[in-house]
Parts: sequence; structure tokens; C-alpha cells
Amino acid sequence: MSFWQKLFSANQQHNEHKNHSCCVENDYSCRSNEELLQELVQETDQDVVLGIKRILISRGYTRKELLELLEKKPV
Repeated sequence: MSFWQKLFSANQQHNEHKNHSCCVENDYSCRSNEELLQELVQETDQDVVLGIKRILISRGYTRKELLELLEKKPV
């Protein structure tokens, strides 16, 4: 399969999710850690949650800390 065939046959829905989470990272990158943690607990959209997690991980939080925070999330 050529490069062009792979490029044009890519899963569009998967690419949309990746693009959305990248946009979230750009939009939320100027917020403080406290604001991001509050948003993470309140947010229901999985793409937004993924983007916020990426920002917090890049700022030194561990995946374990973020998972514990999400498990304590009020329903």
C-alpha cells in the first residue's frame, strides 16, 4: 500500500478525536494547574479530558495521581 493510499484511507473519526484533543490542549494550556484539575473533575467529554490530562502530565503530574482524582469524581 502506497503512502498516498494510507493517507487518504485513514480513519476520519479517529483523526477528528485527535484534532479535538489537540485543540483542547492549545485552549487550556494557559490555565493554572488548579483550574485544570477542577475542569478535569467536572468535564464529561472524553476528548477534553484527554487534552487536560496531557497538559497536566507535561506539568509533572503522574497518570496514577490523575486516575485517583478521576475515581473520586462525584457522580
